[in-house]
Amino acid sequence: MDVNVKLSRNSNQSWGFRLSGGVDFSFPLTIVRVALGGLADQAGLQAGDIIHKINGETVQHLRHAEVHDRLVKAGNEFTLTVIRNLKFERNV
Repeated sequence: MDVNVKLSRNSNQSWGFRLSGGVDFSFPLTIVRVALGGLADQAGLQAGDIIHKINGETVQHLRHAEVHDRLVKAGNEFTLTVIRNLKFERNV
């Protein structure tokens, strides 16, 4: 399932997530850590999300450093389209 996550910050705040992977690692661009209470957490980003697009641009074919550069150039606001594997949730 594709999910859009809009991130926005003031000045040089940390986004609060760690990204791993890229074509140079033969592993999908994956969010591997989200800081609890950080900007990414508040925006709804989750560990395990696979980045599909940044501001509508497909990035799955890029190297890790290229994706990092795209995020830096995006400035203080961007939208990530992520592929999220939804788990079965029980209503208790």
